[in-house]
Amino acid sequence: MAEGTGTASGTAEGTGAASTVTPDPTTATTTSTTVPITAEQLAAAKPVLQQQMQADKAEASQAAAKLDEAADRGTLTLDYDAADALIKAVEEARDQVMDLWRRASQQLATPLQLGDNPVARAISARFTDLAVGEDSGAAKALLDLFKVLDDIGNALRRSRDSLRATDEEAEQAMKNAGGSW
Repeated sequence: MAEGTGTASGTAEGTGAASTVTPDPTTATTTSTTVPITAEQLAAAKPVLQQQMQADKAEASQAAAKLDEAADRGTLTLDYDAADALIKAVEEARDQVMDLWRRASQQLATPLQLGDNPVARAISARFTDLAVGEDSGAAKALLDLFKVLDDIGNALRRSRDSLRATDEEAEQAMKNAGGSW
């Protein structure tokens, strides 16, 4: 998204889904058109998508672990407004991932219409497993991303709350010493 434009639009490659989002909360609008993808398109896109999702997941997990560690050590500090804004942005991203997971899980779990014979059913089952399988499916990667974003939000909240508690303790100590805050 170009800075200052206020809108973003695009097509998720290989998904057949296009959307337009206007982030202004007073005029927020999301439209989506879903076009079924073929088994061949899914098979062609799968290795690239899996590799990118694994790289993104690893990077996000490392960032979340560092953030979590900094929050636990008390070295992550944000002012209250910045923390609240960041927490809100992370929660919105997390909620969007969950919404995408729900929609994708339903759509990707739809059996392919290849015919009613043992081979067609086996191929359809295999592609469904590739899409929503518990260990390596695209839907699993979305759930993993949701968990990472949830962890980030929790770490930010802990840091904000720790900062607030420290400020309140310092204020109380100053008042107890006869000073003013």
